[in-house]
Amino acid sequence: MPTLTIRNVPDDLHNRLKEKARRNRRSLNQEVIAELMGGVGDMADVLKKKERAEVLLAKIDQLRAGLVGSLSSDEIDAARREGRL
Repeated sequence: MPTLTIRNVPDDLHNRLKEKARRNRRSLNQEVIAELMGGVGDMADVLKKKERAEVLLAKIDQLRAGLVGSLSSDEIDAARREGRL
């Protein structure tokens, strides 16, 4: 398994990680690995959601283009504010 060395960790961050490791009954190393795995997983989820949103927005634009007398974004927002949508 590869080894990762992290230099110049701020004292505050180091102390928070040590405290969290103690609360979770883990070594500092195990805690850092758990934090990294969670952060990397969260980032992947964010990217997937962003890509999905972009696809849905593109489909919405296609549908709007095909409507006769379609509403502008401003008109839709105004209707939402008025509770019509």
